[in-house]
Amino acid sequence: MKNISVYLFALAVVLLAACSPSVPGEYAKVESEPQIYPQYAGVTIPCNIAPLTFRIDEEGSDYVTRITCSGNSMVVGGKEVAVPADEWAAMLGKAKGGTVDFEVFVKTAGGWKAYAPFSFFVSADEIDPYISYRLIPPSYVAYEKLSICQRELSSYEEDVIYNNMLASAEPDGQCINCHAYKDYKTDNMQFHVRQYKGGTVFVHNGNVKKIDMKTDSTISAGVYPSFNPKYDVVAYSVNSTGQIFHTRNSNKVEVQDKASDVIIYNPAKETVTHVANNPDELEVFPAWAPDGKTLYYCSSMLPHSDTTLTVESEMIMRYKEVKYDLFRRSWNPETGEFGAVDTVFMASPMGKSVTFPRISPCGKYVLFAMAEYGCFHIWHKDADLYLMDLETKEYWPLEKANSEYPESYHAWSSSGKWILFASRRDDSNYSRLYIAHMNPDGTADKAFLLPQQSSDFYDFFDRSYNVPEFMTEPVTISPQEFAEVIKGDSVKVKYSPKVNGF
Repeated sequence: MKNISVYLFALAVVLLAACSPSVPGEYAKVESEPQIYPQYAGVTIPCNIAPLTFRIDEEGSDYVTRITCSGNSMVVGGKEVAVPADEWAAMLGKAKGGTVDFEVFVKTAGGWKAYAPFSFFVSADEIDPYISYRLIPPSYVAYEKLSICQRELSSYEEDVIYNNMLASAEPDGQCINCHAYKDYKTDNMQFHVRQYKGGTVFVHNGNVKKIDMKTDSTISAGVYPSFNPKYDVVAYSVNSTGQIFHTRNSNKVEVQDKASDVIIYNPAKETVTHVANNPDELEVFPAWAPDGKTLYYCSSMLPHSDTTLTVESEMIMRYKEVKYDLFRRSWNPETGEFGAVDTVFMASPMGKSVTFPRISPCGKYVLFAMAEYGCFHIWHKDADLYLMDLETKEYWPLEKANSEYPESYHAWSSSGKWILFASRRDDSNYSRLYIAHMNPDGTADKAFLLPQQSSDFYDFFDRSYNVPEFMTEPVTISPQEFAEVIKGDSVKVKYSPKVNGF
């Protein structure tokens, strides 16, 4: 019996070896790299990212890929190149500060072809373990299926933070948006619920409540939140927003503010206070600096010179004239007072519009999106990401991260070594998430698509990603707990002439 067992084991080894793919002995060399999707060739990846599965988009009857790292090789067969998670993690651990190299062989009627090898660089800079984002159908008015999800970056695991169907199946539904966190942690966070049972779902030191942030002194409830990383306040804009649609324009939709201001919410006192509310300006997109003592925001002059037209009509007629510039104001947390307006970047004289400023964790840079006009760059084909040195005021495009399609909704990792953003570069319709490594000199490496377990995931996934955020820990409050809070009553805020409570 023992001899039979040894024989069967040896036979299994022989059969496994016979079935395992191997590099062909003879082949014709091809000078170009193979077409693959997603396009991971030449990217820089973190050492703790999930496996980058891709497919070989070359015609053939058989496929073999040799992967080499630190002198060790593995061979993968098939059109889909997927490395098991444990082997991938071990490989990246050895490759820190070096490359993983790929050689692709494709069998055709004329024999085997060997394409030019390609590689990606494995950075020793780790990435935050979690991200979150909103998933939205490709529609401008449908709210039936919206969710805010979180994803573990070292794996493919995704969990729902909140789904808009949990509190109601009402015909109007719920629009959920603008999730945000304080200092990358989840014990202080928020997201908005619009329409049915609307309000701001606010987690304050682990306690969940629903806030009605609209007062008689403000335009609306708060949107576009920015948690102060050091002090217990949150900046918002308040907006009167509308949409217009183009019939013959590659930029399909305009989202416009006919009025907008910047406010501060104090969760301990349940008060809101104006920071910027010039009636002739559209102030929006607040963003705190890492020290918690400087607030950045964007502002545009309201194009209203024809007294025969309403603001709405003139905004529609002159939408290309709405161009935002970047400003900031100092803040004294002891007195609650804001300093004078300081100009950071004037984009409008250049015929440009700057939106969505995000300050790097080190405080040296501001990352923003810039396009020809407007504030909703996710639908503007010319929108690109730019970086500005806040000391020298020099700025430049992130050339290796940008594409010919819109880039927007960007976020810094907690280390400042990575950025995350939404881009429509895959098919111009759906926004997908891309990650890029940031270098000490302020340049970005080539961006890579958020990896999925299967290379055809995005071919069939009918949701757009937007508002991506990095997190150092997951949200642990369940979707059902959020739903119960949403079904309940809101806490009504009060208006205060200045930020108080410090």
